[in-house]
Amino acid sequence: MLRQINPAIWVVMFCAAMWGFWWYPVALFESAGLEGPWIGFAMNVAAMPVALIWCLVRPGAVSSRAVLGCLFVGLAVTLYAVAASYTDFIRAVLLFYLAPAWSTLIEIFFFGRRWSLQSIFAIAFSLGGVLLISRGEISFDGLGALGDWMALGSGLAWSIGIALAFSSRQATANRVMLITVLGGALSAFLIALADGTFASTGWPDWPGIATTTPWAFVFSAIYVGIILAGTMWGAFQLPPAVMSYLLSIEILGGVLSSALILGEVVGLYETSGAILIISAVLIEVMWTPRIAKTGSSA
Repeated sequence: MLRQINPAIWVVMFCAAMWGFWWYPVALFESAGLEGPWIGFAMNVAAMPVALIWCLVRPGAVSSRAVLGCLFVGLAVTLYAVAASYTDFIRAVLLFYLAPAWSTLIEIFFFGRRWSLQSIFAIAFSLGGVLLISRGEISFDGLGALGDWMALGSGLAWSIGIALAFSSRQATANRVMLITVLGGALSAFLIALADGTFASTGWPDWPGIATTTPWAFVFSAIYVGIILAGTMWGAFQLPPAVMSYLLSIEILGGVLSSALILGEVVGLYETSGAILIISAVLIEVMWTPRIAKTGSSA
């Protein structure tokens, strides 16, 4: 049965589409000479001043469970960005977008959701859409490398993070955004230590990079600041599976941005994949029984 659309869905849909332009700020920092975890670190740090200003203007409370959820989301975003540079990009996308499946399982085992035929169709359409847009041109040779595990871990961390956010009491968007970017920056720094990036490149010349490519930081501050705040606000309003399916609209944003900015052709594969992804979103949002939010003060 059709359901009335929660206004938070429109906000998250917009943010998800904007995530499809994620490659552009990444390219800006790559042109400045950054690579791997340092790109994720720079993007999160660039967004911190915006989050700090919002917190000063409109302070608010946040629960311990919400803090933990935001840290997981920050880890997910950073792992996804780093994985995309460590492995085949399409493979990273496919492994990350197991998130709808993870989120559905979390709802079934921890939120009392019942497994349904809609769940099967939604997951099948979502993954099928990603495969079509990638034109099936994905090699699984060497599957299991560091970048693959990061992509897989990013989807799992995302699902856990938004589940914790949804099951916690309401928190202000500016406060949770600050925690998320702090978590993302810390995750990037720890990855740089663990994978040898810090040992091989040392601490980047941040003042020099900011001087030569200031627009990379300015654009990231505005871009990440807005879409991350909107995404995290939605995570407190919408069930985990709904959030994960809505986020898959990012792929459509990526296809559209590539067509408009890079002049790449949108053909039958991309169009068919888009239809499947949108179908998966409609099934989850409009026809699948939703779980109720039970706020927790923890």
